[in-house]
Amino acid sequence: MTEQRTARRVPVLGIIAFVLLAALLLTLAVLSAIKGVRTAESSGHVVRVEDGQTLVVNMDGTEETVTLAGVMVPRPAAEGEEPTVENCLADEAMANLATLLEPGELVQLEFPEESDGPEGTRLALVHHGGEVVNLQQAEAGFAVPLPEQPRKGFGSELGEAQSTARTEESGLYSSAAPCTLAGRIVPALAALEDLPEEHPTTSEEAETQIETISAAVEQGVAAEKAFATIDPEGTSLASLAWAADVPRLQEKLTGALSAAQADLKAMNSTRNVLQTREREELERQAEEKRQAEAKRQREAAERQAEAQREKAQREKAQRAEAERQAQAEQRQAEAEAEAEAEAASASASASATASPSPSSTPPPTPSPTPSPSSASPSSAETDAGGDD
Repeated sequence: MTEQRTARRVPVLGIIAFVLLAALLLTLAVLSAIKGVRTAESSGHVVRVEDGQTLVVNMDGTEETVTLAGVMVPRPAAEGEEPTVENCLADEAMANLATLLEPGELVQLEFPEESDGPEGTRLALVHHGGEVVNLQQAEAGFAVPLPEQPRKGFGSELGEAQSTARTEESGLYSSAAPCTLAGRIVPALAALEDLPEEHPTTSEEAETQIETISAAVEQGVAAEKAFATIDPEGTSLASLAWAADVPRLQEKLTGALSAAQADLKAMNSTRNVLQTREREELERQAEEKRQAEAKRQREAAERQAEAQREKAQREKAQRAEAERQAQAEQRQAEAEAEAEAEAASASASASATASPSPSSTPPPTPSPTPSPSSASPSSAETDAGGDD
């Protein structure tokens, strides 16, 4: 009995094991089938764009986050972090993708075999309106090809798209964006190549040109540092986007910088020469002014001395004239006094002759005593004549 029961248990256990194995195989087959569906082309409708490389697609009622395969796109800096070159034009890349894929639009998704993307997303080639959005982002300059590609031949297509963006100076290749390599190098090149060519005629003009050249050289030296941040063999956004541009831009910047530095040296020499000439000219003008002032002072002193001589001569003439007038007035007074004396004497003589005394002989008439003023007229006249 015991052997019979044991014999019956063996088939039952075998059946159970078979059923479990079959169930496991069926489960694996189903999972394999599901995986096959996910790696094939699928369609869905755009729900939203989250950044320049990521979008959410509704596929049969299920939302799935999709990342553009084969490319690297600048993404916004994390909250609280300072943007770097890796975040260059992240907002513009998102805006461009949002323009290409508006909510509700139908897209075809081509999933590569290795479709696991960053942060739980799925890598895909997104087809829309007969175009591959991954290529469109690259043509607009907002995506750069990755070394590894999702399918054969797609890397060449991305390379052509990147060349188009570089030729048209779009997106990451635009010199208008300060965060791009061209945006850091091209303005410095323009400043170095557009330096004034006029030869200065004054030290002030030379100083102005030195300031302009120095500013351009400083800008060029600062821009030159950008090349050191790009690893030609690196896999960062900066390396993938701009490594091919470094040799060409570096050669142009180095040449322009060397020429500007030579101009700066020459302009410093020119300024020194002009300063020496201007200093000598100022000294010459100062000497001429000093000599002119000395001459003016000599002439003024001579005029003053001449004026003093003329004044002395006038004063001497005036004194002589005053003396002559005084002598003339004295002679006139003496003449008048003499005339009065003579008149008085004559009058007295006449009176004596006209009325003599009847009883006696008139006494002799005394001789008139000459007045002091007329005592010796000849002497006074002699003196006056001597003064003359």
